[in-house]
Amino acid sequence: MPVDRSSLSRRLLLAGAGAGLFSGASAQTPPRSGLSGIAARHGVLFGAAIEPDTVDSDPAFAALLARECASLTAENHMKWNMLRPGPGRFEFEGADRVVAIARRQGAMVHGHCLVWHEANPAWLVRELTTGNAQALLEGHIGAVAGRYAGLIRSWDVVNEAIERNDRRPDGLRKSLWLNVLGPDYIPLAFEAAHRADPGARLLLSDYGLEYDDEPWMVEKRETLLELLAGWKRSGAPIHALGIQGHLIGHRPASFGPALRKFLRDVSSLGLGIDITELDVNDQNLHGSAAHRDRIVAQHYRAFLQVALSEPAVRAVTTWGLSDRYTSKSSMSARSDGTGVRPLPFDQSLQPKQAWFAMADAFAQRQHPEKTRN
Repeated sequence: MPVDRSSLSRRLLLAGAGAGLFSGASAQTPPRSGLSGIAARHGVLFGAAIEPDTVDSDPAFAALLARECASLTAENHMKWNMLRPGPGRFEFEGADRVVAIARRQGAMVHGHCLVWHEANPAWLVRELTTGNAQALLEGHIGAVAGRYAGLIRSWDVVNEAIERNDRRPDGLRKSLWLNVLGPDYIPLAFEAAHRADPGARLLLSDYGLEYDDEPWMVEKRETLLELLAGWKRSGAPIHALGIQGHLIGHRPASFGPALRKFLRDVSSLGLGIDITELDVNDQNLHGSAAHRDRIVAQHYRAFLQVALSEPAVRAVTTWGLSDRYTSKSSMSARSDGTGVRPLPFDQSLQPKQAWFAMADAFAQRQHPEKTRN
């Protein structure tokens, strides 16, 4: 589907034009303070996922994002169910606002996500067939990635494609796209994204890759490496692996030699690595807020120290920035009624122990030499 670049919303155009921000994702941005400034000095792009409504309605939170984040991710507004109200119809208003917010503050944009087994509109589930699937997939990706070509640094092209519990020999998740297109839907998606925006960094993103002492995660790493190697051999334009990084506060922080080896193995395939959805779930932690914050901070520190030891890791994104706005408030509410505290800033937008743990992990990193990853 051809993309009419002139149809970008007036909000997006006005947000970027005055500051000269539409020269592409590699545009120069001013020096930063906060976590993004510390991270940048050590070769890491730091950012957070956002909802545009919360940014537009909360000036204090918007100012915090501008200070702390050099990259912003659309938490929900670039998913199929938000963009596609009906067959042949697109609704870009929310996605445009995310891009406008980022460009206004001189931040990069990470697009999330072009293909996922969840967050699909009812009409797609109802109408998708083997006869129309490839055209729908490629048309959607071409329209969305093409609309923002030059404005988005990177995309989660395919999200959560691996699921060992589905018991397929290849380890792929049973999904609506797999059902109608087979395993080829993954390289097809990457090829479509690359055609639409040849300058964007294209990621395969997944969860459940973090812990060394969780057998199913160790197995998933092995499956993923085999699949990535095959896609790379076939020439699929996959540039990086996205490791989500949803950590669990009440279990041991078992991030060690096996995770380091996995990261090295990914890098050896010629792939970069981004941490795309980092947070720490404190739903089942006991004790005071200060005690929980201390354990959450320990998890951030332990995970990032291992992840950042691999030079291919070039970006870290938290799934939200402040406990004031976190999806875990509804998805992982605490039984004692106290608010969850998974992020670097509290509900009052004050830095928590997690902020200092992250800052230390960034500052301790040896600045990697530039690589093609």
